[in-house]
Amino acid sequence: MLLEVEKIDTYYGIFQAIFQVSLELDKGEVVCLLGRNGAGKTTTLTSIIGLNRPRSGCIKYKGLEITGKKPFQVVRLGIGFIPEDRWIFSDLSVKENLELGMREKREKGRGPVLERIYELFPKLKLMEKRNAGTLSGGEQQMLTVGRTLMGDPEFILLDEPTAGLAPIIVRSLGDQIRSLKEEGLTILLAEQNALLAMDISDRAYVIDKGTIVYEGSVEKLREDDNMMRGYLGV
Repeated sequence: MLLEVEKIDTYYGIFQAIFQVSLELDKGEVVCLLGRNGAGKTTTLTSIIGLNRPRSGCIKYKGLEITGKKPFQVVRLGIGFIPEDRWIFSDLSVKENLELGMREKREKGRGPVLERIYELFPKLKLMEKRNAGTLSGGEQQMLTVGRTLMGDPEFILLDEPTAGLAPIIVRSLGDQIRSLKEEGLTILLAEQNALLAMDISDRAYVIDKGTIVYEGSVEKLREDDNMMRGYLGV
C-alpha cells in the first residue's frame, strides 16, 4: 500500500476529533472520504500531512512511518496537500504563487512544469500576471491545485475542493480531478459533495463523529440507502 493509516486518535487540546481512524490507499487510486461538516474529514487529512499530530496510532507512506513528522518533511516525500481555505498569497501574482510550489530539485525544469499546469488550467495562463487576491473563489481553487502540482507530488490530499463554488465551477473542477486521475496520481479526496466524489473515486470511506462508519466500494455505498441518507444526506 502507498498510504496506511492505522487507528489514529487526534485531538484539539482536550477535545478528541477523530477516534481510531484507519484507511489505506494503493498507488493510482482515487479514494473519497465522505461525511457531513464537522465529521472529521479535515482532521484526518491534517493528521496525515503533519499539521495535527495524532496522539496514538501510526501513519505510513511507502512503508516509512511518518507519524508526527513536520509538514515540510512529509511534502518532501512526495505528498501534496490542498486545503479547503486555499492559503493563497493574495499580494503575489498567479505565476509567483505557482512558482512558490516548486520543489527545489525541480527548479531547472520550471518551464515544462508551468506548461503542464497551464495545460490543465488554461485560465491560469491568461491570468498569470494578475494578483491572486483578485481571483474568484473557483479561480483561487484552481491556483491552489496548480501550486501543489508544481511540487510534482505522487500523492495528493484534497480537502473539500468544491466548498462554496458555483455548480458550473464544481463540474469543471470535477473534470480536472478526473484528469489528474488519468495521469496516475493517487488522491485522497475529502468532500461533502458525495455524488461528485463517488463519481470520481474508486473506493469510499464515510466518517461520522470522528469514526469511520463505512469502507468499501462506491457501488455498494450507492446501494446503501441508510448510509446515503443518514450519514451523507443524499
